[in-house]
Amino acid sequence: MGGRPVRLALIIDNYRHDIDSTDPELLGKWMVEIFARVQWTPATYIQVNAQPSYLPQLPDSQPQFDWIADSRIMGQLIPVKSPREVVEALSALIDEYEAMPHD
Repeated sequence: MGGRPVRLALIIDNYRHDIDSTDPELLGKWMVEIFARVQWTPATYIQVNAQPSYLPQLPDSQPQFDWIADSRIMGQLIPVKSPREVVEALSALIDEYEAMPHD
């Protein structure tokens, strides 16, 4: 993510929180704040989702995606319980994408 935007969503008991930022430190602080708001119960269910946002297209170039734009990866909702698990989930998605055959 470093310096490139990512659209990140945390869905907590069907209530959605979204951020789109280029600042990894801000993303981390945001995750910690959102998790601190959670009224934890045994039924609390949290999912994370990362979607591409787009960098402006430069003249004579293609639009640039900041996150995996492969429909086999993007759009997945992954259960998490902490900011650390969000980072682990994003890393797992990257690993899954890198292991796929690419044309």
